[in-house]
Amino acid sequence: MNEAERERLVAALRERGVDYLAPSDAAGEPLDDRALIEALAGHEDPRLRQALIALFLAQPHLAPLAASLRPALPEPAATELVAHYTAAVYLQSMWLIRLGHYQTPVVRLPDYFSPGLGLPHPDDLYGKAGLHALAAWHTAHRAEHGNPLSEYEGVFSLIIDRIKSRARRHVAAADG
Repeated sequence: MNEAERERLVAALRERGVDYLAPSDAAGEPLDDRALIEALAGHEDPRLRQALIALFLAQPHLAPLAASLRPALPEPAATELVAHYTAAVYLQSMWLIRLGHYQTPVVRLPDYFSPGLGLPHPDDLYGKAGLHALAAWHTAHRAEHGNPLSEYEGVFSLIIDRIKSRARRHVAAADG
């Protein structure tokens, strides 16, 4: 793995509010949104691919890029983009109230892919049914082994911890 390219991606994610990946002082040339999503979807590092979940939750205005990039991406990058974007949709549905407590307003991610994949609607069991079905689909459609459900939930845990931490700092600064 090219360390300079990884740092460039981490820096680009940090610029967009996804700040849980190391190194915290990552630097690199700026990347446009399209190039960032393409690079993350096709990256060999699973943590960078999983960062797509955080990116779409932090920057919901990027959602249309998921739909437009999918046909242009080679496999397995297209599968990774679809899986991680759809995980963001389901996680957002599952945790909408909690997200809304810290981020107002929460902009709902459009569900581009679940109907075509035969997966449940994001509102079924508040997204939980879909997230579990997506994990099974993802396992069947990727080359590497792992536990996608655990990965999705782990990314969300990192995201919500960062959101809560920023909220606490904001309150402390206001109380100053």
